[in-house]
Amino acid sequence: MTPAFPADFDGQFLVSSDPLPPDPLAGGPHAGRDVPLPSLFLRAWPGLRAAHVRDAAGRTIGVLLGRPVDHRAGRIVRDELILPEAVPEGRALDAFIERRLLGLSGSWILILDIPGARRLYLDASGTLSAVFDANARLAGATAPLLLGPEAAAARFDEALFAHLDILGEGWFPAGLTAHEGVERVIVDHFLDLDAMSQHRHWPDGPIARADDPEEAASRVLAAARATIDALRAAGPTAQCLTAGNETRFLLAACRDIARDIDFVTVDAPEAALDRIRTAEIAARFGLSRRLLPHVRASEEAAADWLARAGFAVGGTNMWNHPTVRPLAKLECLIGGAAGEVGRGFFWRPGDRADMVMDEPALTPRFGMPAHPKVRAAVAKWLEGAAKAAGGDALLVLDLAYLELRMGAWAGAQSYAAAWSQDIHPLSSRESFAAMLSLPPDWRRGNRLILDGIRMAWPELLELPFNRYGDWRDQARVLGRAARNPRLILKKLRKRFG
Repeated sequence: MTPAFPADFDGQFLVSSDPLPPDPLAGGPHAGRDVPLPSLFLRAWPGLRAAHVRDAAGRTIGVLLGRPVDHRAGRIVRDELILPEAVPEGRALDAFIERRLLGLSGSWILILDIPGARRLYLDASGTLSAVFDANARLAGATAPLLLGPEAAAARFDEALFAHLDILGEGWFPAGLTAHEGVERVIVDHFLDLDAMSQHRHWPDGPIARADDPEEAASRVLAAARATIDALRAAGPTAQCLTAGNETRFLLAACRDIARDIDFVTVDAPEAALDRIRTAEIAARFGLSRRLLPHVRASEEAAADWLARAGFAVGGTNMWNHPTVRPLAKLECLIGGAAGEVGRGFFWRPGDRADMVMDEPALTPRFGMPAHPKVRAAVAKWLEGAAKAAGGDALLVLDLAYLELRMGAWAGAQSYAAAWSQDIHPLSSRESFAAMLSLPPDWRRGNRLILDGIRMAWPELLELPFNRYGDWRDQARVLGRAARNPRLILKKLRKRFG
Protein backbone atom coordinates (compact mmCIF):
# COMPACT_ATOMS: atom_id res chain seq x y z
CA MET A 1 0.00 0.00 0.00
CA THR A 2 1.04 3.62 -0.49
CA PRO A 3 0.63 5.37 2.86
CA ALA A 4 -1.34 8.58 3.14
CA PHE A 5 -0.13 11.53 5.21
CA PRO A 6 -1.92 13.19 8.13
CA ALA A 7 -3.99 16.29 7.44
CA ASP A 8 -2.38 17.97 10.46
CA PHE A 9 -0.38 17.13 13.60
CA ASP A 10 -2.85 18.21 16.28
CA GLY A 11 -1.95 16.69 19.65
CA GLN A 12 1.61 15.74 18.62
CA PHE A 13 5.11 16.98 19.50
CA LEU A 14 8.75 17.10 18.39
CA VAL A 15 11.84 17.39 20.59
CA SER A 16 15.56 17.51 19.88
CA SER A 17 18.88 18.67 21.26
CA ASP A 18 19.32 20.47 17.91
CA PRO A 19 17.14 23.22 16.41
CA LEU A 20 13.91 21.84 14.98
CA PRO A 21 13.08 21.91 11.27
CA PRO A 22 10.54 24.51 10.10
CA ASP A 23 6.92 23.78 10.97
CA PRO A 24 5.16 22.80 7.72
CA LEU A 25 1.91 24.20 9.14
CA ALA A 26 3.34 27.51 10.38
CA GLY A 27 0.98 30.46 10.08
CA GLY A 28 -2.17 28.35 9.94
CA PRO A 29 -4.71 27.20 12.54
CA HIS A 30 -2.85 23.91 13.00
CA ALA A 31 0.60 25.44 13.57
CA GLY A 32 2.73 24.16 16.41
CA ARG A 33 4.03 26.31 19.25
CA ASP A 34 7.57 26.32 20.59
CA VAL A 35 7.74 25.43 24.29
CA PRO A 36 10.71 27.05 26.07
CA LEU A 37 13.23 24.78 27.80
CA PRO A 38 16.73 25.46 29.19
CA SER A 39 18.59 23.75 26.33
CA LEU A 40 16.29 21.41 24.38
CA PHE A 41 14.04 22.39 21.47
CA LEU A 42 10.40 21.36 21.91
CA ARG A 43 7.37 22.01 19.72
CA ALA A 44 3.79 21.03 20.58
CA TRP A 45 0.82 21.15 18.22
CA PRO A 46 -2.74 22.25 19.13
CA GLY A 47 -4.54 20.11 21.68
CA LEU A 48 -1.42 18.94 23.54
CA ARG A 49 -0.99 20.55 26.95
CA ALA A 50 2.48 21.44 28.24
CA ALA A 51 3.21 22.04 31.95
CA HIS A 52 6.67 23.17 33.05
CA VAL A 53 8.33 21.25 35.86
CA ARG A 54 10.34 23.36 38.31
CA ASP A 55 12.41 22.44 41.33
CA ALA A 56 12.23 24.08 44.76
CA ALA A 57 14.55 26.88 43.62
CA GLY A 58 12.25 27.73 40.71
CA ARG A 59 14.61 26.26 38.12
CA THR A 60 12.89 24.76 35.07
CA ILE A 61 13.99 21.14 34.72
CA GLY A 62 11.55 19.92 32.10
CA VAL A 63 8.03 19.76 30.71
CA LEU A 64 5.12 17.37 31.16
CA LEU A 65 3.09 16.90 27.99
CA GLY A 66 -0.49 15.64 28.06
CA ARG A 67 -2.73 15.15 31.09
CA PRO A 68 -0.60 14.08 34.07
CA VAL A 69 -2.57 13.40 37.24
CA ASP A 70 -1.08 13.89 40.68
CA HIS A 71 -3.56 11.47 42.21
CA ARG A 72 -2.00 11.73 45.66
CA ALA A 73 -2.70 15.47 45.64
CA GLY A 74 -6.05 15.00 43.91
CA ARG A 75 -5.42 17.21 40.88
CA ILE A 76 -4.49 17.32 37.23
CA VAL A 77 -1.17 19.05 36.50
CA ARG A 78 -2.12 21.88 34.13
CA ASP A 79 0.33 24.81 33.90
CA GLU A 80 3.26 23.78 36.08
CA LEU A 81 4.46 21.29 38.65
CA ILE A 82 6.69 22.63 41.42
CA LEU A 83 8.76 20.00 43.19
CA PRO A 84 9.38 20.34 46.93
CA GLU A 85 13.15 19.90 46.73
CA ALA A 86 16.18 20.56 44.59
CA VAL A 87 17.15 18.03 41.94
CA PRO A 88 20.08 15.89 43.13
CA GLU A 89 23.09 15.05 41.02
CA GLY A 90 24.77 11.75 40.26
CA ARG A 91 23.24 8.40 41.12
CA ALA A 92 20.54 9.95 43.29
CA LEU A 93 18.93 11.54 40.22
CA ASP A 94 17.27 8.38 38.94
CA ALA A 95 15.65 7.61 42.29
CA PHE A 96 14.50 11.23 42.54
CA ILE A 97 12.85 11.14 39.10
CA GLU A 98 11.18 7.84 39.91
CA ARG A 99 9.88 9.11 43.26
CA ARG A 100 8.83 12.64 42.32
CA LEU A 101 7.69 12.37 38.70
CA LEU A 102 7.22 8.84 37.41
CA GLY A 103 4.63 8.06 40.07
CA LEU A 104 2.08 10.31 38.34
CA SER A 105 -0.99 8.67 36.85
CA GLY A 106 -2.88 10.01 33.85
CA SER A 107 -1.53 10.21 30.30
CA TRP A 108 1.75 12.07 29.74
CA ILE A 109 5.31 12.31 28.48
CA LEU A 110 8.11 13.87 30.53
CA ILE A 111 10.84 15.82 28.74
CA LEU A 112 13.69 16.20 31.25
CA ASP A 113 16.23 18.97 30.56
CA ILE A 114 19.02 18.81 33.16
CA PRO A 115 22.75 19.10 32.37
CA GLY A 116 23.95 15.55 31.84
CA ALA A 117 20.39 14.17 31.80
CA ARG A 118 18.38 15.29 28.79
CA ARG A 119 15.77 12.56 28.50
CA LEU A 120 12.28 11.56 27.39
CA TYR A 121 10.17 9.39 29.71
CA LEU A 122 6.81 7.72 29.05
CA ASP A 123 4.05 7.28 31.61
CA ALA A 124 3.63 3.90 33.29
CA SER A 125 2.09 2.18 30.24
CA GLY A 126 3.07 4.55 27.45
CA THR A 127 -0.44 5.88 26.88
CA LEU A 128 1.21 8.76 25.01
CA SER A 129 3.76 7.14 22.74
CA ALA A 130 7.01 8.41 21.26
CA VAL A 131 9.32 7.43 18.42
CA PHE A 132 12.79 8.61 17.39
CA ASP A 133 15.18 8.76 14.47
CA ALA A 134 18.69 8.42 15.92
CA ASN A 135 20.43 9.59 12.74
CA ALA A 136 18.32 12.75 12.56
CA ARG A 137 18.63 13.25 16.35
CA LEU A 138 14.89 13.83 16.49
CA ALA A 139 12.12 12.40 18.67
CA GLY A 140 8.40 12.96 18.58
CA ALA A 141 4.91 11.57 18.52
CA THR A 142 4.82 9.70 15.19
CA ALA A 143 7.05 8.77 12.27
CA PRO A 144 5.20 10.92 9.69
CA LEU A 145 5.85 14.01 11.82
CA LEU A 146 9.55 13.14 12.14
CA LEU A 147 10.08 12.29 8.47
CA GLY A 148 7.80 14.43 6.34
CA PRO A 149 5.73 13.05 3.44
CA GLU A 150 8.49 12.05 1.02
CA ALA A 151 10.76 10.26 3.52
CA ALA A 152 7.73 8.67 5.26
CA ALA A 153 6.67 7.11 1.96
CA ALA A 154 10.21 6.09 0.98
CA ARG A 155 11.00 4.47 4.33
CA PHE A 156 7.66 2.72 4.81
CA ASP A 157 8.24 -1.02 5.42
CA GLU A 158 5.31 -2.35 3.43
CA ALA A 159 6.39 -5.99 3.71
CA LEU A 160 6.58 -5.97 7.53
CA PHE A 161 3.35 -3.94 7.75
CA ALA A 162 1.52 -6.59 5.73
CA HIS A 163 3.23 -9.55 7.42
CA LEU A 164 2.13 -8.41 10.90
CA ASP A 165 -1.43 -7.69 9.67
CA ILE A 166 -1.40 -4.13 10.99
CA LEU A 167 -4.69 -3.36 9.26
CA GLY A 168 -6.18 -6.26 11.20
CA GLU A 169 -5.10 -7.03 14.75
CA GLY A 170 -1.32 -6.76 14.50
CA TRP A 171 1.19 -4.28 15.92
CA PHE A 172 4.93 -3.57 15.96
CA PRO A 173 6.53 -4.93 19.18
CA ALA A 174 9.88 -4.31 20.87
CA GLY A 175 10.67 -0.88 19.47
CA LEU A 176 9.83 -1.61 15.84
CA THR A 177 7.78 0.79 13.70
CA ALA A 178 6.40 0.87 10.17
CA HIS A 179 9.34 3.01 8.99
CA GLU A 180 12.97 2.04 8.50
CA GLY A 181 15.30 3.85 10.88
CA VAL A 182 12.53 4.98 13.25
CA GLU A 183 12.30 3.25 16.65
CA ARG A 184 9.54 3.33 19.25
CA VAL A 185 10.44 4.25 22.82
CA ILE A 186 9.61 1.18 24.91
CA VAL A 187 7.60 1.47 28.11
CA ASP A 188 9.79 1.48 31.26
CA HIS A 189 12.71 2.84 29.19
CA PHE A 190 13.85 6.43 28.85
CA LEU A 191 15.30 7.95 25.68
CA ASP A 192 18.65 9.68 26.15
CA LEU A 193 18.25 12.69 23.85
CA ASP A 194 22.01 13.20 23.59
CA ALA A 195 23.08 9.62 22.87
CA MET A 196 19.75 8.88 21.09
CA SER A 197 19.54 5.52 22.80
CA GLN A 198 17.01 4.06 25.22
CA HIS A 199 17.67 2.53 28.63
CA ARG A 200 15.54 0.60 31.11
CA HIS A 201 14.69 2.49 34.31
CA TRP A 202 12.04 0.17 35.86
CA PRO A 203 11.98 -2.35 37.36
CA ASP A 204 15.57 -2.41 38.52
CA GLY A 205 15.28 -5.87 40.09
CA PRO A 206 12.79 -8.59 40.99
CA ILE A 207 9.50 -7.40 42.47
CA ALA A 208 8.95 -8.82 45.95
CA ARG A 209 5.85 -10.94 46.48
CA ALA A 210 3.14 -9.22 48.49
CA ASP A 211 2.79 -10.53 52.04
CA ASP A 212 -0.88 -9.50 51.94
CA PRO A 213 -2.36 -9.78 48.42
CA GLU A 214 -5.66 -8.25 49.52
CA GLU A 215 -3.81 -5.17 50.73
CA ALA A 216 -2.05 -4.93 47.34
CA ALA A 217 -5.42 -5.17 45.58
CA SER A 218 -6.73 -2.43 47.87
CA ARG A 219 -3.85 -0.19 46.79
CA VAL A 220 -4.84 -0.63 43.15
CA LEU A 221 -8.45 0.23 43.99
CA ALA A 222 -7.40 3.30 45.98
CA ALA A 223 -5.01 4.62 43.31
CA ALA A 224 -7.64 4.19 40.61
CA ARG A 225 -10.28 5.94 42.68
CA ALA A 226 -7.93 8.83 43.50
CA THR A 227 -7.23 9.30 39.79
CA ILE A 228 -10.95 9.27 38.96
CA ASP A 229 -11.67 11.82 41.69
CA ALA A 230 -8.97 14.15 40.34
CA LEU A 231 -10.30 13.84 36.79
CA ARG A 232 -13.89 14.51 37.84
CA ALA A 233 -12.78 17.55 39.85
CA ALA A 234 -11.06 18.99 36.75
CA GLY A 235 -14.15 18.98 34.54
CA PRO A 236 -16.93 16.86 33.04
CA THR A 237 -16.00 13.26 32.34
CA ALA A 238 -17.60 10.06 31.11
CA GLN A 239 -16.65 6.57 32.26
CA CYS A 240 -16.65 3.45 30.10
CA LEU A 241 -18.83 0.50 31.08
CA THR A 242 -18.57 -2.83 29.28
CA ALA A 243 -19.18 -6.50 30.00
CA GLY A 244 -15.50 -6.87 30.88
CA ASN A 245 -13.36 -7.05 33.98
CA GLU A 246 -11.64 -3.71 34.35
CA THR A 247 -14.57 -1.34 33.85
CA ARG A 248 -16.49 -3.22 36.53
CA PHE A 249 -13.48 -3.05 38.85
CA LEU A 250 -13.48 0.73 38.37
CA LEU A 251 -17.23 0.80 38.98
CA ALA A 252 -16.64 -1.03 42.26
CA ALA A 253 -14.02 1.56 43.23
CA CYS A 254 -16.69 4.25 42.70
CA ARG A 255 -19.52 2.63 44.65
CA ASP A 256 -20.40 5.71 46.72
CA ILE A 257 -20.47 8.05 43.71
CA ALA A 258 -21.65 5.61 41.03
CA ARG A 259 -25.06 7.26 40.60
CA ASP A 260 -23.37 10.58 39.84
CA ILE A 261 -21.20 9.18 37.02
CA ASP A 262 -22.03 9.44 33.32
CA PHE A 263 -21.39 5.86 32.13
CA VAL A 264 -21.13 5.21 28.40
CA THR A 265 -21.15 2.05 26.32
CA VAL A 266 -20.21 1.86 22.65
CA ASP A 267 -23.02 0.32 20.61
CA ALA A 268 -20.75 -1.29 18.01
CA PRO A 269 -21.92 -4.23 15.83
CA GLU A 270 -19.57 -6.63 17.62
CA ALA A 271 -20.51 -5.34 21.10
CA ALA A 272 -23.95 -6.88 21.62
CA LEU A 273 -22.87 -8.44 24.92
CA ASP A 274 -21.60 -5.07 26.18
CA ARG A 275 -24.96 -3.52 25.34
CA ILE A 276 -26.95 -6.23 27.12
CA ARG A 277 -24.77 -6.64 30.19
CA THR A 278 -24.34 -2.92 30.89
CA ALA A 279 -28.10 -2.42 30.60
CA GLU A 280 -28.51 -5.12 33.27
CA ILE A 281 -25.89 -3.51 35.51
CA ALA A 282 -27.43 -0.06 35.11
CA ALA A 283 -30.94 -1.30 35.84
CA ARG A 284 -29.93 -3.35 38.86
CA PHE A 285 -27.81 -0.65 40.52
CA GLY A 286 -29.58 2.50 39.40
CA LEU A 287 -26.80 3.86 37.19
CA SER A 288 -26.95 6.42 34.41
CA ARG A 289 -25.70 4.63 31.31
CA ARG A 290 -26.05 5.86 27.74
CA LEU A 291 -25.32 4.08 24.49
CA LEU A 292 -23.10 5.78 21.94
CA PRO A 293 -24.57 4.93 18.51
CA HIS A 294 -22.05 3.27 16.25
CA VAL A 295 -20.59 5.51 13.55
CA ARG A 296 -18.33 3.93 10.95
CA ALA A 297 -15.50 6.05 9.58
CA SER A 298 -15.32 6.91 5.92
CA GLU A 299 -12.41 5.53 3.88
CA GLU A 300 -10.79 8.98 4.02
CA ALA A 301 -11.24 9.31 7.82
CA ALA A 302 -9.90 5.79 8.41
CA ALA A 303 -6.82 6.52 6.27
CA ASP A 304 -6.20 9.74 8.21
CA TRP A 305 -6.58 7.87 11.53
CA LEU A 306 -4.01 5.30 10.37
CA ALA A 307 -1.58 8.02 9.30
CA ARG A 308 -1.97 9.88 12.61
CA ALA A 309 -1.16 6.61 14.39
CA GLY A 310 2.09 6.44 12.42
CA PHE A 311 0.86 3.32 10.57
CA ALA A 312 1.64 1.40 13.75
CA VAL A 313 -1.84 -0.04 14.38
CA GLY A 314 -5.18 -0.37 12.59
CA GLY A 315 -8.01 -2.76 13.43
CA THR A 316 -11.55 -1.98 14.52
CA ASN A 317 -10.65 1.31 16.22
CA MET A 318 -9.59 2.70 12.87
CA TRP A 319 -13.17 2.23 11.62
CA ASN A 320 -15.11 2.81 14.85
CA HIS A 321 -13.38 5.92 16.22
CA PRO A 322 -16.07 8.47 15.16
CA THR A 323 -18.44 6.72 17.59
CA VAL A 324 -16.89 8.52 20.58
CA ARG A 325 -16.77 11.92 18.86
CA PRO A 326 -19.76 13.15 20.95
CA LEU A 327 -17.44 13.02 24.01
CA ALA A 328 -14.83 15.35 22.51
CA LYS A 329 -15.67 18.32 24.74
CA LEU A 330 -15.25 16.40 27.99
CA GLU A 331 -12.15 16.67 30.15
CA CYS A 332 -11.57 13.01 29.35
CA LEU A 333 -13.09 9.58 28.80
CA ILE A 334 -12.20 7.27 31.69
CA GLY A 335 -11.30 3.81 30.40
CA GLY A 336 -10.39 0.45 31.86
CA ALA A 337 -7.17 -0.50 30.07
CA ALA A 338 -4.11 -1.81 31.98
CA GLY A 339 -5.75 -4.21 34.42
CA GLU A 340 -4.59 -7.15 32.29
CA VAL A 341 -1.09 -6.54 33.69
CA GLY A 342 -2.34 -8.12 36.92
CA ARG A 343 -3.74 -11.32 35.40
CA GLY A 344 -0.98 -13.02 33.44
CA PHE A 345 -2.21 -12.11 29.97
CA PHE A 346 0.68 -13.86 28.18
CA TRP A 347 0.80 -16.86 30.53
CA ARG A 348 0.05 -20.41 29.40
CA PRO A 349 -1.18 -23.23 31.64
CA GLY A 350 1.80 -24.84 33.28
CA ASP A 351 4.10 -21.82 33.01
CA ARG A 352 6.48 -21.48 35.98
CA ALA A 353 8.73 -18.75 37.29
CA ASP A 354 11.82 -20.95 36.90
CA MET A 355 11.26 -21.98 33.26
CA VAL A 356 13.41 -20.73 30.40
CA MET A 357 11.93 -17.65 28.75
CA ASP A 358 13.79 -16.98 25.52
CA GLU A 359 12.69 -15.42 22.24
CA PRO A 360 11.24 -18.63 20.71
CA ALA A 361 9.15 -19.11 23.85
CA LEU A 362 7.92 -15.51 23.99
CA THR A 363 7.28 -14.25 20.47
CA PRO A 364 4.53 -16.74 19.52
CA ARG A 365 2.45 -15.50 22.44
CA PHE A 366 1.79 -12.30 20.50
CA GLY A 367 -0.36 -14.37 18.14
CA MET A 368 1.27 -12.85 15.04
CA PRO A 369 3.19 -14.77 12.36
CA ALA A 370 6.92 -14.97 13.03
CA HIS A 371 9.27 -12.54 11.29
CA PRO A 372 13.08 -12.21 11.55
CA LYS A 373 12.89 -8.50 12.45
CA VAL A 374 10.46 -9.20 15.27
CA ARG A 375 12.53 -12.09 16.57
CA ALA A 376 15.70 -9.98 16.63
CA ALA A 377 13.99 -7.07 18.37
CA VAL A 378 12.37 -9.32 20.99
CA ALA A 379 15.69 -11.09 21.65
CA LYS A 380 17.36 -7.72 22.24
CA TRP A 381 14.56 -6.64 24.60
CA LEU A 382 14.83 -9.91 26.52
CA GLU A 383 18.45 -9.24 27.45
CA GLY A 384 17.44 -6.35 29.70
CA ALA A 385 14.05 -7.70 30.77
CA ALA A 386 15.42 -11.01 32.02
CA LYS A 387 18.06 -9.22 34.06
CA ALA A 388 15.51 -6.81 35.53
CA ALA A 389 13.19 -9.68 36.42
CA GLY A 390 15.97 -11.64 38.12
CA GLY A 391 15.21 -14.69 36.00
CA ASP A 392 11.52 -14.81 36.97
CA ALA A 393 9.93 -15.97 33.71
CA LEU A 394 6.41 -15.03 34.83
CA LEU A 395 7.51 -11.47 35.52
CA VAL A 396 9.22 -11.37 32.10
CA LEU A 397 5.91 -12.36 30.50
CA ASP A 398 4.06 -9.63 32.37
CA LEU A 399 6.68 -7.03 31.43
CA ALA A 400 6.34 -8.21 27.83
CA TYR A 401 2.61 -7.55 27.93
CA LEU A 402 3.07 -4.12 29.48
CA GLU A 403 6.03 -3.01 27.36
CA LEU A 404 5.64 -4.85 24.05
CA ARG A 405 1.86 -5.03 23.78
CA MET A 406 0.22 -2.20 25.71
CA GLY A 407 2.71 0.52 24.83
CA ALA A 408 3.13 -0.63 21.23
CA TRP A 409 -0.57 -1.26 20.47
CA ALA A 410 -2.74 0.84 22.77
CA GLY A 411 -0.22 3.65 23.19
CA ALA A 412 0.49 3.83 19.48
CA GLN A 413 -3.13 4.94 18.94
CA SER A 414 -2.81 7.94 21.25
CA TYR A 415 -2.51 10.53 18.47
CA ALA A 416 -4.91 8.93 16.00
CA ALA A 417 -7.90 11.04 17.12
CA ALA A 418 -6.55 14.28 18.60
CA TRP A 419 -9.97 15.22 19.98
CA SER A 420 -10.21 12.02 22.04
CA GLN A 421 -8.71 12.31 25.53
CA ASP A 422 -8.68 8.84 27.12
CA ILE A 423 -7.29 8.27 30.60
CA HIS A 424 -7.03 4.85 32.23
CA PRO A 425 -6.90 5.02 36.06
CA LEU A 426 -5.38 1.53 36.36
CA SER A 427 -2.26 2.76 34.59
CA SER A 428 0.24 4.01 37.16
CA ARG A 429 3.53 2.91 38.61
CA GLU A 430 1.85 2.41 41.99
CA SER A 431 -0.79 0.09 40.53
CA PHE A 432 1.62 -1.91 38.36
CA ALA A 433 4.01 -2.48 41.24
CA ALA A 434 1.09 -3.79 43.30
CA MET A 435 -0.22 -5.97 40.46
CA LEU A 436 3.16 -7.54 39.78
CA SER A 437 3.68 -8.25 43.48
CA LEU A 438 0.64 -10.54 43.55
CA PRO A 439 1.34 -14.27 43.93
CA PRO A 440 1.10 -16.34 40.73
CA ASP A 441 -2.17 -17.99 41.78
CA TRP A 442 -3.75 -14.55 42.17
CA ARG A 443 -2.61 -13.44 38.74
CA ARG A 444 -3.55 -16.72 37.09
CA GLY A 445 -6.98 -16.70 38.72
CA ASN A 446 -7.86 -13.04 37.97
CA ARG A 447 -8.11 -12.47 41.70
CA LEU A 448 -7.08 -8.81 41.54
CA ILE A 449 -10.38 -8.14 39.77
CA LEU A 450 -12.51 -10.68 41.62
CA ASP A 451 -11.23 -10.03 45.14
CA GLY A 452 -11.01 -6.28 44.53
CA ILE A 453 -14.67 -6.16 43.53
CA ARG A 454 -15.58 -8.49 46.39
CA MET A 455 -13.99 -6.08 48.85
CA ALA A 456 -15.56 -2.94 47.35
CA TRP A 457 -18.95 -3.96 45.89
CA PRO A 458 -19.55 -7.74 45.98
CA GLU A 459 -22.98 -7.60 44.34
CA LEU A 460 -21.30 -6.67 41.05
CA LEU A 461 -19.97 -10.24 40.86
CA GLU A 462 -23.49 -11.64 40.46
CA LEU A 463 -23.39 -10.92 36.72
CA PRO A 464 -20.76 -12.81 34.66
CA PHE A 465 -17.86 -11.14 32.86
CA ASN A 466 -17.58 -11.24 29.07
CA ARG A 467 -20.13 -14.01 28.64
CA TYR A 468 -23.88 -14.48 28.56
CA GLY A 469 -23.85 -17.58 30.75
CA ASP A 470 -25.92 -19.70 28.33
CA TRP A 471 -25.93 -21.19 24.80
CA ARG A 472 -25.18 -17.79 23.28
CA ASP A 473 -21.56 -18.00 24.43
CA GLN A 474 -20.85 -20.95 22.14
CA ALA A 475 -22.75 -19.35 19.28
CA ARG A 476 -20.75 -16.15 19.76
CA VAL A 477 -17.41 -18.00 19.56
CA LEU A 478 -18.48 -19.92 16.45
CA GLY A 479 -19.77 -16.76 14.82
CA ARG A 480 -16.51 -14.87 15.40
CA ALA A 481 -14.47 -17.79 14.04
CA ALA A 482 -16.68 -17.98 10.93
CA ARG A 483 -16.33 -14.25 10.28
CA ASN A 484 -12.56 -14.23 10.89
CA PRO A 485 -10.90 -17.66 10.60
CA ARG A 486 -7.51 -16.07 11.36
CA LEU A 487 -8.59 -15.78 14.99
CA ILE A 488 -8.30 -19.55 15.33
CA LEU A 489 -4.72 -19.54 14.06
CA LYS A 490 -3.92 -16.62 16.34
CA LYS A 491 -5.19 -18.49 19.40
CA LEU A 492 -3.24 -21.60 18.43
CA ARG A 493 -0.03 -19.57 18.13
CA LYS A 494 -0.58 -17.95 21.52
CA ARG A 495 -1.26 -21.27 23.21
CA PHE A 496 1.15 -23.63 21.51
CA GLY A 497 3.69 -21.51 19.57
